[in-house]
Amino acid sequence: MTAFGYFLSCEEFTPAQLVEQARLAERAGFTRLAISDHFHPWNDAQGNAPFVWGVIGALSQAVRLPVTTLVTCPTVRLHPAVTAQAAATAEMKVCWSEERERAVKTVHRLWRTELLPGELAQVLPTPRHFEQATELVTEEMVARSVVCGDDPQEHANQLRAYVGAGFDEVYADQIGQEQEGFFDSGGPETRHRGKVSRTPAVRRSSRWRRGPPVPPAARPAWS
Repeated sequence: MTAFGYFLSCEEFTPAQLVEQARLAERAGFTRLAISDHFHPWNDAQGNAPFVWGVIGALSQAVRLPVTTLVTCPTVRLHPAVTAQAAATAEMKVCWSEERERAVKTVHRLWRTELLPGELAQVLPTPRHFEQATELVTEEMVARSVVCGDDPQEHANQLRAYVGAGFDEVYADQIGQEQEGFFDSGGPETRHRGKVSRTPAVRRSSRWRRGPPVPPAARPAWS
C-alpha cells in the first residue's frame, strides 16, 4: 500500500517555515516527511539552502512523523543501499492555487529546472548555468507537465498515477507560498479520492509541486 508524505523544500523556505509546514502536514493527515539536502538552491528565485540536519533536529521536536532525506548520490554522500531505497520513493510536485495561471507562473519561476531534458540537471555546475539552461522552458511546458490549480480530478489523477506505478512512498511537494491553502484543501486520502476542496476553510496561501512524472502520458512535452 502506498504511503503518502509531504515534501519539505529546503531550496524554497527558511527552517522556521519548513517546521511550520511539517506541523500543517501532520495535522492534515500526511504520515511522513521528506526533505531536500542541497548545498545551494537550483536558481536565485528559490533563495534558500539551510543545513538540512539542523532542520531535521528542529522537526523532531515539532512533529512525530518519520523524515526521509532526498539525496541520491551513490558512494560519495550516501551508502548505495540508501540509494536503492530511494528508488521506491517518488516526489510529486504540484502547485495548488485558486488561480491556475498564477500557479503556472509560480512553478515556472521557482522550479522550471525540473523540466530540463536529459542529464542537464546532473552536469550543470552552478545556479547561473541553470538559469541559462532553463530559458528553454516555457510556461506552456510547465502547464502540460505539472498539476497546477485547484481542480480535484487533476490532483487525484496525479496521485493515482504514482500509486499505479507501484511506488511505496509518494511525497507531495507544494510549490510556492500558498502552503496553508494547500493543506486546508484536503489531506492525502481526500486527494486520492478526487475531493480536493476548491475553496479552503481558511483562505491563505498554499501549493504543492510534482516531481518527474512516472507514466508516459505525464512526461514533459518537448515537442
